[in-house]
Amino acid sequence: MVSHAVQPRGLVARAGLLAAHLWLAAAAAPALAGEARCWIDKGALVASASFGDIAGDFVIDLSAPVSQLHVTRAQMDGLDGPAATRTLILAGQRTAGFTMAIDDLDARTGHFDTVINGVIGVDLLRRFTVEIEPAPCRLRLFRTRAPRLARRVRLPLLDPGGAPRVSALVADGTRVRTDALAIDTAHWISRIDGARLSRAPSSPPTPPGSASETDAPPIRLRALEVAGRLFEQVPADIAGPDAPEAIGMAIWSNFRLRLNIQSGWLELAPAR
Repeated sequence: MVSHAVQPRGLVARAGLLAAHLWLAAAAAPALAGEARCWIDKGALVASASFGDIAGDFVIDLSAPVSQLHVTRAQMDGLDGPAATRTLILAGQRTAGFTMAIDDLDARTGHFDTVINGVIGVDLLRRFTVEIEPAPCRLRLFRTRAPRLARRVRLPLLDPGGAPRVSALVADGTRVRTDALAIDTAHWISRIDGARLSRAPSSPPTPPGSASETDAPPIRLRALEVAGRLFEQVPADIAGPDAPEAIGMAIWSNFRLRLNIQSGWLELAPAR
């Protein structure tokens, strides 16, 4: 009878000890942010978000310095003027008092399969460690240290103060050069300046995000190498004033990508 009386207290003690261990493990583990489903629409990375009462789909663009809200959607919500400030929620992360420029995005987003409310750019994403996993497509935002990526290659950012860029080798069949290219998650094609392409590019360069970008006959760059991985016959166009040099989603969709702009690095790992 005595042993029966002691046993429950022993179980309670062991349960309390286990709970303490679990709490300490959770406290020591890196904090994982919320996760959002994403997808690629017309070559662009898209995810759902909310900006105040405006909820819907937004393009996620790591090459856009400033986030933008589509003027039509802003007016539907009674917002007028050059910008608006609201709480923005993306991938489970709340950012209070975030300001988005209000602009006409019809030329850029009118051909998408879903209604695009705006573009979320570097001014928001630099506050987090951003992870993009291509298949199944997931967008994750970390406020603290993220779990280590297996088989990762870390590249330094060349312009962490603006739209981040990384070094890449560009080969057009005539010459090979090292170039600093933006990380463009809003377009499928890459944009290169001063390179020979497989056929005459559009003149002027195809406007970023236009329907012709995905409908036009394929124009290819001979090869592009980033993080030690070579890609051949890369969909490309010539860079222009409104389309700076960048590596597009045709390349980035092959990687699990993790970016920390404030710390100045990009990590690339094989896609799972």
